[in-house]
Amino acid sequence: MGNGFLVYIISQIFITCALGLQGGTYFITNRHRQLVVIILSNTCSAICFFLLGGYVAVAMNIIAIARDVTSHVIYARRAPGDADKITRTDCWLLALWISLLTIGNVFTAHGVLSMLPYFSTMIFTIAIWQKSVLVYRFAGLLTNSLLIAYNIFMHNFMGIVLQSALLVFAIIGFVTYFTHRSSQNATIRV
Repeated sequence: MGNGFLVYIISQIFITCALGLQGGTYFITNRHRQLVVIILSNTCSAICFFLLGGYVAVAMNIIAIARDVTSHVIYARRAPGDADKITRTDCWLLALWISLLTIGNVFTAHGVLSMLPYFSTMIFTIAIWQKSVLVYRFAGLLTNSLLIAYNIFMHNFMGIVLQSALLVFAIIGFVTYFTHRSSQNATIRV
């Protein structure tokens, strides 16, 4: 067992922490605490992929941290009634994040499969910009599927297992959304 095996084991510890923290965000109601946990999750994920040589994923995680912090600061200053409105600032920020994600991808990608985190982060960034629960839930299916494929490409065993679990939760959330919506519509008609 050489250094390569030890580095791999350490990467598996970091991805387990990252995806465990990501899953934990679903149970946190305080937005500030949720942001802190998301930043920790993205940091652990970036470290994991740095150790595995997945530099596109490292770049995407770093940009995602900046995106999430910026969004948190901007939304915290908005009036409660304006939280779901898409403003001019939102449009500029979306253009900024798309540009930064694309630049990060151009400088770190080395083939189509290495670009999967780019596509995943791009889909998620656009989905949260939309401010639609349906779009967000559908994006969860796409992003988790792309990241499972990327983890397979990177031979990231714990990433494959835990990202698959997150995909199952995303599917359950998607189905629950429609089930809940259908039951609300049925109640309204009565």
